[in-house]
Amino acid sequence: MLWKRKQWNDSLEQGIPHIVVDNFFDEETAHKLYDECVNTAPRGGWTNFTRAGSNMEEYNDLFYSKVAHKTTYDLFHSGEFIYELEQLTGIVGLMPDPHLVGAGFSRFRKGKDLKIHHDFNWNDRLRLHRKLTCMLFLNPDWKETWGGHQQYWESRDGEMIDEVAPMFNRFIMFENKKESPYHSVKKLTCPKSQVRTALRIFYYVSSSEYDENDPPHRSIYDTDEYTHTRLYDE
Repeated sequence: MLWKRKQWNDSLEQGIPHIVVDNFFDEETAHKLYDECVNTAPRGGWTNFTRAGSNMEEYNDLFYSKVAHKTTYDLFHSGEFIYELEQLTGIVGLMPDPHLVGAGFSRFRKGKDLKIHHDFNWNDRLRLHRKLTCMLFLNPDWKETWGGHQQYWESRDGEMIDEVAPMFNRFIMFENKKESPYHSVKKLTCPKSQVRTALRIFYYVSSSEYDENDPPHRSIYDTDEYTHTRLYDE
């Protein structure tokens, strides 16, 4: 992905460092990941996250999802891939999370969205600060008019800087930092049969490499009230 360095550097000037890579995997692998997300992952492993009017389904344990498990630990957590991320972003000492806290599969259904927020910046289990967020969209035949865009904002009350449609096999990455990025997911207007699906991977750095003026915090929304409940009826 080093050929995306210009895109990353250009986005730095916007204040929201991020990139977009289309056709990230071969189509067969991407379709297998989608099938696991929609059909294979055990029902009891899914949870429903709601906060500040947002609603998202999450599945953090990829043990039963063979392709996703192999893809995550053989590629995204590999030394070679992490080195490439460091070369692209200039961030040294990146570390993956083997426990996938807050990561793994995510799903949004018709009428759902994710309000403007700032992600959590601290992994208490690893005692590390979150630095990069990566997502691979897994929505075959998705139409841009259906919404579900990843939207980047200059601040909670500021202007939208950019938005990226969740097209099939599209990989996105952005930096988690104090000043940015506030982001959201555009409300879905897709048919009821369609689901916005993604595989999420987070990377961390040690506290000595992080901004001391950005103390650990949970995801920041307009309200601290939230629920996180298990889903059994898919």
